[in-house]
Amino acid sequence: MLKKLERYFNFFVETLSMSLLIMMTLIVSWVVFSRYFLHKTPAWGEEASLLCMVWFGFLSMAIGVRDNLHLSITILDQYLSDKTKNNLNWISRVLILGFALFMIKEGIRMSQVATGNYMPGLKLNSAFLYAVIPISGVAMIYYIISASISEIKRKEVTR
Repeated sequence: MLKKLERYFNFFVETLSMSLLIMMTLIVSWVVFSRYFLHKTPAWGEEASLLCMVWFGFLSMAIGVRDNLHLSITILDQYLSDKTKNNLNWISRVLILGFALFMIKEGIRMSQVATGNYMPGLKLNSAFLYAVIPISGVAMIYYIISASISEIKRKEVTR
């Protein structure tokens, strides 16, 4: 059941991220084409590409947490014991979890503050731009918990 949920969740996040990247590329291409060949820039182009870029960036950050692609200093790994490396790995997870909780809390606050503003080109509430921050935080928490459960199960099997 957990594997099926994880597969659907991964599919949703990855598909949405890829779609946003494609949309951003198409929008920027259209804006450049229309600016230089049609001599008219669409009013919505810059805001739409910004929206896609922000959503893509934050969702990609969650995927990076899932795939353990965050920056780390690995030069010391050859000098540390396995137990110390494992402890540092758990500390890293706790810190990422704390950052994800911060993203949720502050992302909701930012969205609430932005509800009074609109993006003029898209005629869309600015809160939509910031809504990805808590969504990404939830995805990061899901991926951290999922990785932790998998590691605990893997250790129980090896014992």
